[in-house]
Amino acid sequence: MFIKKEKVYEAAYSLIEDFMDAFNEKSTAKLKTEFGMTPAIYNEAREYLDDYFNTDQYLLKPPPKKGASPHLLEDNLLDIYGTDEETDCWRINCRLFSEQGEEEISANFDLFYSKGEFKLKYLYTAS
Repeated sequence: MFIKKEKVYEAAYSLIEDFMDAFNEKSTAKLKTEFGMTPAIYNEAREYLDDYFNTDQYLLKPPPKKGASPHLLEDNLLDIYGTDEETDCWRINCRLFSEQGEEEISANFDLFYSKGEFKLKYLYTAS
């Protein structure tokens, strides 16, 4: 199935915003049910980020939008692989932001499309 690139980016961006809200709220139940992030994986990611920021008091943010649509982000802030292909699964690399601005760290996800709905699955965080 071929889905327009803009629709994939908009769905991914919206789901990443929801993921980051749940992560910031430490809502492990929502992270598990909606994004496939088990409490053990959450604790591991949280520990990694706590070390990165040298504190446990930070808020993650998605990349800022440039204009009206997230596909107008600056290059390398939200990379979605396979948007020009006929597929129902995409790999995402999303640069993370905090109160200080852009960070040297990114979150990686898989985005799936099934039965008219997009789902986001957390994979890992890396710098």
